[in-house]
Amino acid sequence: MYNHMVVRELLKLRKSDDIVYLTARNSELGKVAVKQLKEEGLEPAFFKLDITSQNDIDTFASHVKTYHAGLDVLINNAGIAFKNSSTEPFPLQAKVTIDTNYFGTLNVCEALFPLLRKGSRVVNVSSSCGHLSKINGEEPQASKLRNELSKPDLTVDQLNQLMASFVKLAEDGEHIKNGWPNGAYKVSKVGVSALSIIQQ
Repeated sequence: MYNHMVVRELLKLRKSDDIVYLTARNSELGKVAVKQLKEEGLEPAFFKLDITSQNDIDTFASHVKTYHAGLDVLINNAGIAFKNSSTEPFPLQAKVTIDTNYFGTLNVCEALFPLLRKGSRVVNVSSSCGHLSKINGEEPQASKLRNELSKPDLTVDQLNQLMASFVKLAEDGEHIKNGWPNGAYKVSKVGVSALSIIQQ
């Protein structure tokens, strides 16, 4: 399911020469969303972009640079959430979710930030799950993690290490006793929230 509400609103606000891209990892589903918007009289452009694929990210960045020489608005809304009924083992859920929601978003930012024009805007979509209070594994380790994640001098490298540590601890079944919650989506969105503060 692709949420194209943001694209719709951007298209309604765009000037005549503005180009708004809807991206999706699944080309067929993405094109269905584009078709629906076109039926509303809107004109989005489409580009295949799986944020877990560095090749896809680099290809899109090259396209933007070649054909548009930059961009004015970047909205990072791609993500994944396993259902509560999912039967995939938690270590797999942790890896896939962190790789997609956190590292995928980070990789897109690193590829596209050099193309941002003066006065441009970036929106990283988090959620209520991205609040530090969601880091609620066993204490006092959870409190220590919350402090680390909210340090005013936290760096991207340090945040990357924290996210990778969660994945490794989940693999070993040690994440809760080390302060992390039993929810990969929560950790990924806390990571996105922390990343957004660093970027700002």
